Amino acid sequence: MRNNQQSQPATTPNAQAENPTMPIPYPIGRLGNARILKLKQVVTTVGLAKSSIYRKIQVGTFPPPIKLGGMRASGWLLSEIDEWIEDQVRRRPKTESSREL
Repeated sequence: MRNNQQSQPATTPNAQAENPTMPIPYPIGRLGNARILKLKQVVTTVGLAKSSIYRKIQVGTFPPPIKLGGMRASGWLLSEIDEWIEDQVRRRPKTESSREL
């Protein structure tokens, strides 16, 4: 980049490819700026083992992954994982200390 040129914020998908850490600044369908987590990130986020996550998916108590184009590639929407966590918090028994939250 020349010294007299100012950098412009990325506003296109091509700019996103050049800098993958920068979120796309315009909505993607009805999901807004959706973020997809890989299994390792889901395990870290929810604190469950992989086997527990897949068991919960089988019985319908955890959001299923979405396919990411390949036969093996899949991921979870961050919004669905956040919603699952919030649901777990709502379902826990109420105690004196948790009523403040």
